[in-house]
Amino acid sequence: MGNDILNVENIKVEYNNNTVIQDLSFTVKEGDKIAITGDSGKGKTSLINALMGFVPISQGKITWFGKELNQENLTDIRKEISWLPQETALYFESVKEMIYTPFTFKNNKTEIPTEEEIFRIFKIFNLPEDILNKNIDEISGGQKQRLLLTGIFLLHKPVMILDEPTSSVDENNKKIITDFILSKKDLTLIAISHDPYWIKESDKILKL
Repeated sequence: MGNDILNVENIKVEYNNNTVIQDLSFTVKEGDKIAITGDSGKGKTSLINALMGFVPISQGKITWFGKELNQENLTDIRKEISWLPQETALYFESVKEMIYTPFTFKNNKTEIPTEEEIFRIFKIFNLPEDILNKNIDEISGGQKQRLLLTGIFLLHKPVMILDEPTSSVDENNKKIITDFILSKKDLTLIAISHDPYWIKESDKILKL
């Protein structure tokens, strides 16, 4: 078994005085592929927001890499995690800008990818090379999602958190993406998904 990457102990998450998560505990080990499932309104996205430190917990403790998630450790913890929310506002005009912008941030400047690296992921995700030179308004929703996943992979973080990563992708590409992501043995993955194939292929299922 791998080392513990994440420990969640009896956490409670509240929004506007409504409890959305109560007494939740689980552990994620290195290399685990966790699928978070459950009906709408059960707190799946709230859980991910709590794990990333975007919303506070009102009870319990979250520990990443042996460090408690708090303001003191937040920056160090986030350096190890790539995160893709479900609702990603695309403020970019071009695909190239979208791909390269994360590498302008201090923590990622050493990981700037070559076009060869980008095209390698494009090929796996069935994206044409010339899409790199297109404007955002020229591409489909499914292509946008695959491009965002490309950017996430190019960051080379040991932990990946994804919210409905294949929701806009057609069935054929959905299977290709799922098989590729879940085959990465060293990658620790936490993903919200309603897709039966993704859930079936994951190591563990956390139902809220």
